[in-house]
Amino acid sequence: IYAEATWLHGAIVAAIFYGVMVAMSYMCWRFLWPRIRSHATGYRANIFFFCYVTLLFVLGTIGMAFTAEETQNAFIYHRLYPGGPSAFASTNFSPPLGVVFLLSNWLADLLMIWRCVVVYRDTRLHYVILGLGSMMYITSMVTGTLWLVIMSRPTKVTSGWMSIHFLFPYTCVALAINITISLLTVLRLLYHRRQISKTLGPGHGAIYASFAAIIIESASVYSICSLLYLIPFVVHNPLSDAFFQILGLVQIIASLLIIYRVAEGKAW
Repeated sequence: IYAEATWLHGAIVAAIFYGVMVAMSYMCWRFLWPRIRSHATGYRANIFFFCYVTLLFVLGTIGMAFTAEETQNAFIYHRLYPGGPSAFASTNFSPPLGVVFLLSNWLADLLMIWRCVVVYRDTRLHYVILGLGSMMYITSMVTGTLWLVIMSRPTKVTSGWMSIHFLFPYTCVALAINITISLLTVLRLLYHRRQISKTLGPGHGAIYASFAAIIIESASVYSICSLLYLIPFVVHNPLSDAFFQILGLVQIIASLLIIYRVAEGKAW
């Protein structure tokens, strides 16, 4: 019963997060569209971010639709499945939902890595950061693809590393990317702040501290939710099923938060 409750609660919370995603998408569009129409500074960047937000919105909407369908199948049509609805949901995963989940995560990771590479562009560490980011991104794609292949097999193994639990290492990789890339970006921004404050005075470096705070704010959203999934998973608590259902939406919201700040003129 507890496992069923956590899965159902996860679906309900996912619907709430979807509402947040819709609101964030609208706020981004509201700031970006007037700039595109007026051909303001950064016209190409505005078009890119507008399309990026639209793509994330479409992926989030498709993912929410599949989540609702999966919950309906588990709790209505397969209520008497051995082990209950939660067992059915775990062993009859929807591959399209997995594709949407991975694509949204990879898009968010790509934006984060690109942002980090940009701030190190004029330094000696540029190629080191580029190489590190590329390696981490490839690792994320490999582990994510392996998880999707495992989940798409007709007969799913329910124990061991090469099983439906392969989402654990993928989430660990995604969390490592989030923390590492965000930390490197923040360190570079704080270094800029220190150098400019030394040259022009303390007040001139404040904007970089604001940028760093925005990145920390965005990274913490996904990092906290990832830990809320990973910790119950390690101790074999069904509560992990609830947080798994919101991981994709949380990653989208974290990206939209950054883009909103960019569109608002408070970040880059």
